[in-house]
Amino acid sequence: MPPLFDGALAIVPVWVIITPLVGVVNGALFYLLAGRRPSSLGIYLPLAAVAASLPHAIGLMPTGSPPWTLGEVHLVVASVGAWSMLALVRLAGR
Repeated sequence: MPPLFDGALAIVPVWVIITPLVGVVNGALFYLLAGRRPSSLGIYLPLAAVAASLPHAIGLMPTGSPPWTLGEVHLVVASVGAWSMLALVRLAGR
């Protein structure tokens, strides 16, 4: 790995990198299960990436180390955040 990435990864918290990836995976799964048209995929993926990161950014994670974690990332909290936002967008008609 180039030294440029080492310095950047030392500055950025781990959850900032992992939660958008978890959100994109959840957004793609949501699209497969509840998507209407191909254009909605372009809305679901970035929205899920932001929504999965939001609970970690404002500190809504449970205390301690639950069984479904990946380092600092609480996978259940990130997934619930992404699916909640996507369900709201889907109910709103997009």
